[in-house]
Amino acid sequence: IQSKHPRGGVREKMLWGGLKPIRRRFILDVLTLALLTYTIRIPFIDRSTKRTHKQLLLLAGAITLSTAGFTKRWTVSFPMIPIIFLQCYRYNLTAASTNSWPAIIIEYTSLLLVAKSLFLTILFPAVKINDIEGKYNVGIIDLQLPVSKIGNISSLKHDHVTVKLLYPTLEKSERVPYFDPDISQRICKALMEVGAPPPLNKLGFMLDQWRLSTVWGKINAVPHVPEADDDDDDDNDDDDDGGGGNKKVKDKVQLPVAIYSHGLTGNAEVYSYQTMNLAANGTFVMSITHSDASAIGVKKRDSFIEYDPRIANLSKKQDTFVQSVTERRKQVEYRSKDILAAVDALTAYALKGREIPELEKTGVSFVDMLDFENMFVIGHSFGGATAINASNMKPELFTCCIAHDPAVDWLPDECRRTLFSKDRFIGSDLTYKGGTRGLPDTNADVIKVPNIHNLDLYFLYSHEWASKNWGHYAYIRDLFKRGQLGRKNGPSDVTFVYHANHSEFSDSCMKLPLWLARAVGVTGKRNPHETAAEIFDRTSVFLKEVKDKQLFLKNKKD
Repeated sequence: IQSKHPRGGVREKMLWGGLKPIRRRFILDVLTLALLTYTIRIPFIDRSTKRTHKQLLLLAGAITLSTAGFTKRWTVSFPMIPIIFLQCYRYNLTAASTNSWPAIIIEYTSLLLVAKSLFLTILFPAVKINDIEGKYNVGIIDLQLPVSKIGNISSLKHDHVTVKLLYPTLEKSERVPYFDPDISQRICKALMEVGAPPPLNKLGFMLDQWRLSTVWGKINAVPHVPEADDDDDDDNDDDDDGGGGNKKVKDKVQLPVAIYSHGLTGNAEVYSYQTMNLAANGTFVMSITHSDASAIGVKKRDSFIEYDPRIANLSKKQDTFVQSVTERRKQVEYRSKDILAAVDALTAYALKGREIPELEKTGVSFVDMLDFENMFVIGHSFGGATAINASNMKPELFTCCIAHDPAVDWLPDECRRTLFSKDRFIGSDLTYKGGTRGLPDTNADVIKVPNIHNLDLYFLYSHEWASKNWGHYAYIRDLFKRGQLGRKNGPSDVTFVYHANHSEFSDSCMKLPLWLARAVGVTGKRNPHETAAEIFDRTSVFLKEVKDKQLFLKNKKD
């Protein structure tokens, strides 16, 4: 698929390999360093030159501290500290010693620090994600969605689920902080602790530049629900009923609903590119930040849940690896209940009028705007497994399931038994043995009906995972090739994104310096902006095929 998304200018490709720096921030950094350079070169001839020197030195410091704080542009602020101390020491030198060795050493040391700062600024730019493209602008609401502890969702620990609502709007977009400012520093520090190798993982400030990122959207915007496109308007304008002049009236269209589940150490914001593009093209998206301590951090009404690394630590040891997988499967069950509880609350609100006080305070309403007969679930990695399991638990809720690099081995026993049931491997060269720890013999031949195979399924892998057969790629591919994946005669598909790595389904690879991301194996050979656009394009093509198939079946039935 050839993506229509922009790729970045020539200068961006030369300096940053295609990443998109925040230009106004980079220009401000360069201007600050130029000001410092000029200040360093000012000779102390009289009191007026010293006064000018002080003023410019203060101005250079104020520009960075007022616009980025102390750590958000650490590439400038950290080298600036010794520069200021060195320049202040110049005041102790007499006019006769301005050309002495101490003065020369101070000048050239300061200039070397400026050069170092410029080098670091180029190496670690403040960057943004790909531009969001679609027919509409994007409305944004962060919400603590109240849920009912009933039925199969009674084991939830909280009476609310943290969600981000994204939806089409016609209101003018404005810059919105990428992360919630209240928790952005904690999020960036936690991401550094989890993702960076020691001793770098102790330097939490290194990701603080992410706190400068923004996205284009509108907080609490009025939703826009388009009218149906009527290709036959011209033909029907003159149609009448016995001369009555009755014209064909366009039907009001409700918004399709997407439920998004993030991966391990992710959250709703880290998948903004994929979710906001869905919204910009006419889909209501409810992106969930799970409260099982798998998120990098989640803000609740009265607390903050941090990421818990204990299960990840278990997976690093051979004697506790199986235990780690067992714990992950329990988390998938919990996360699936997060999804089902949120869906239950959303449908009760939009269809039955159940009040959501926090949403009412925004002045925004989605009552009668959402098409729950066209609802799908989508997720990446841990979220991919969550999407699959939620679909298997309640297949009647969804039209399709989209799994990006799903952690299939983390699916609970019942879901794995259903997805890879024995009858689906009759005539295959492969035999599914149950994954880690196998499958228990209890109810070995009992397959839940209906199940996930009653839905249209799309498995989209990275080249990295497909080549290593992670996410049970070979088994999933085998099912697809033999027509045993998803709804019979449906558009189910299995593909992979060439030269892409696992993390490129999230925004993180668009925000990390390419030289660093490739060195640690996070990013593949391609520009992550290109792979992100291709992931969205492929997902969109599948959703269109699902919609076209539904329309075909409906017309055939009529």
